[in-house]
Amino acid sequence: MSLKIIKIRKSDERFISNREWLHSRHSFSFAEHRDPKWDNFGKIKVINEDIISPNAGFNKHSHANMEIITVVTKGAITHRDSLNNLGKIHQNEVQVMSAGTGITHSEKNEESETCKLYQIWIFPQKENIKPRYDQISLNEKLCDNLIFDYKNGNNNKLFVNQNISLWRCRYKPIKEKKLPLRIDKYNWIQIIKGNLLLKSKDSNSKNISLFSGDGLGFEVINLKDIYIDTEKELDFLLFSMPSL
Repeated sequence: MSLKIIKIRKSDERFISNREWLHSRHSFSFAEHRDPKWDNFGKIKVINEDIISPNAGFNKHSHANMEIITVVTKGAITHRDSLNNLGKIHQNEVQVMSAGTGITHSEKNEESETCKLYQIWIFPQKENIKPRYDQISLNEKLCDNLIFDYKNGNNNKLFVNQNISLWRCRYKPIKEKKLPLRIDKYNWIQIIKGNLLLKSKDSNSKNISLFSGDGLGFEVINLKDIYIDTEKELDFLLFSMPSL
């Protein structure tokens, strides 16, 4: 066996929250939506796909002891916080905020177009660290965009207080594309756009088809036998961690 399926979260099975200005789908338990089977996947606590109307957004609110990642896929979101950080995160940019001992921030779509983003919460490795904020731009080319890799230590452009790595992978239609070589044993794929066939050359492993909005948690047993096929341009997030 090359891979073991742990959890599949189909797009239309996610929790839904709707406000006048916000449409959100939650892969895991969030706010009033609770299901013990979907409280987390390892170190991942929240993956929210948010669509935010123009001139609207999240007013000031506080966090503590959580790693918060924002990946913008359309438009831009403006961040202001109690550390006096002011940042505008555009399409193809990523923000990471370590809440640590406590931070208050707002996130507003101050543009004239809809903003689409993924907000991700990661449990911290160490609690009560000093809060911090960073953001980077990603390569817009079709490739494996490494956002951060805990194995790189201080060489990462973004700091995340946890043993977890994250890629944003974008591929053209392709056959038998291998996953990044540095992935660990436990992984989560979150499809942003497109379709993906995760397959193994090992006949004892089941092939899995994923579509826009789907999520998959899986264990890698033999990486060299695992491949991806896609018939369309594909965009997904890949989280990887050594333990759950």
